Amino acid sequence: MEVVQDDMDVELLPLFLEEADDLYPQIGDALHDWSAQPDDEALQRKFQRSLHTFKGSARMTGAMRLGDLSHRMEERITEVDRPPSFWDEMKNDYARMGDIIVHLRTGSNIDIPAAITTADERAEQTALMVPFARISKRLYRVARETGKQLNKRVNLELRGTDVPLERRTLEKMTGPFEHLLRNSIAHGLESPEERERAGKSPIGDICLSLRREKKEVVFNFSDDGAGLNIDRLSRKAREKGLLQSDAAASDDQVMQLIFAPGLSTATKVTEISGRGVGMDVVRSEITALGGRIAVSSEQGKGVEFVIHLPCLPGSR
Repeated sequence: MEVVQDDMDVELLPLFLEEADDLYPQIGDALHDWSAQPDDEALQRKFQRSLHTFKGSARMTGAMRLGDLSHRMEERITEVDRPPSFWDEMKNDYARMGDIIVHLRTGSNIDIPAAITTADERAEQTALMVPFARISKRLYRVARETGKQLNKRVNLELRGTDVPLERRTLEKMTGPFEHLLRNSIAHGLESPEERERAGKSPIGDICLSLRREKKEVVFNFSDDGAGLNIDRLSRKAREKGLLQSDAAASDDQVMQLIFAPGLSTATKVTEISGRGVGMDVVRSEITALGGRIAVSSEQGKGVEFVIHLPCLPGSR
């Protein structure tokens, strides 16, 4: 099994440790209060919020062990049937979290128990199949570096990463997922100041989830940003002749134009966006694999892409 390893951003580490000085005690207090009144849903939500914020900060810094541990604690909260050992496990994980913070602060190393892993042993043993978790670390790094470049705070949530994919499919889709991620941070997520004015958390949320559905693997990629600007997209499309100047088009039809070659709504060209390339390549890669992609958006709420890819015949 693959043991989770840190991928630290040394520039962000001091900021994270400073933030951990506040967040870690908050998590402990919230856990204590909730364990004393386990049926209080408000206390449970308070604990989840603190844990979620800590997880996002850890992953953005590259403290992947803490991010993975926090994620496992979150997943345990949502279990319908909690074992008798639930509270002991949560408290033990909280203590382990503190140990890792101390070792990050002192610069020494610490072994993580084998329970904290990202592996699908059966998939690893099958030559053609690998778990999506193979590229998790890479995607977290892309999110961290892009957010840092754009002065945006990002929490990337990956779900269903134990789903096995055909190795070639995962290799072909790594680039498109990286582009969707950069595009979401550059175009979708507002600045922390804009988000706070809109009543949102200053930390933007991006989620990529996987699931098996009959003979397909379905990916849902979403953000909680500003959503597609339909008016600007329509205007750019008309300027480029993708829409006739007098032609009526529904919002859904306009949204699909983001996949058109050469179309960009960015106000300036940067290393990350604005060249009008990318989304057409994403669709081309997906189509070449026999799949399809659809987009939907709600103003002020964000964008969602749904990707369907065929499973390798005989895979389970």
